[in-house]
Amino acid sequence: MQEIEAIKRIGFNEHIVSMLGWCIYKDSYCIAFELASLNLLSHVRTLGERDKNEIDLKHFISYLWQIANAMSVIASHKMVHRDLAARNILLVDENIAKVSDFGLCCDIDNDTLIYQASLTKKLPMKWLSIEALAERRFSEKSDVWSFGVLMYEMFSLGKAPYASLENSEVLGFLQSGQRLEIPEDVPEELVLIMESCWEEGPAQRPTFISLMEKFRDILETSTSHYGYLRS
Repeated sequence: MQEIEAIKRIGFNEHIVSMLGWCIYKDSYCIAFELASLNLLSHVRTLGERDKNEIDLKHFISYLWQIANAMSVIASHKMVHRDLAARNILLVDENIAKVSDFGLCCDIDNDTLIYQASLTKKLPMKWLSIEALAERRFSEKSDVWSFGVLMYEMFSLGKAPYASLENSEVLGFLQSGQRLEIPEDVPEELVLIMESCWEEGPAQRPTFISLMEKFRDILETSTSHYGYLRS
């Protein structure tokens, strides 16, 4: 029911998956969503296998703008998604990105703008921020951290984050100042955005609205020279 209530409250947005209906029987429920052809993780992995020469960078940035747009709407409703990852971004006709899977979505406190989670819920450990891993504290800025990990998934063409680490090792790795290794061919502007998403202090990370502005500026000023990513 949590997922149903979250999507109902958020309402329609072009970049959030639409719920067509639901039914409840005893202790179970079923949700019908709009049809999407594939998810972002599968898409970038297919691109890496199919085209070894060039990946259209502008297409990737368009996806990122769309995802940031959806997440800004979620944040405006004082909610946190808590499971933002490439696997949970659906694609319609390979052009429109939609945030999906609201099973972990929660309300944040109106005053602190934080959701304090219990230790019992299973969470996507390798997408979580330092404060979420250490203290189970979630906010828009913890979703921004996850957005940075999603960017890593995209530009690495679907590599798993922290592939050499166990879940239990990730927090210590991050607290030591280390971060995911960004692929060499990612343009500096995008490297800086990823790094800003992984600032240790939540207050130092951008908002989703500011991320939208950054991606819009990149799309508007990019030239044919700044259009491709070597795989």
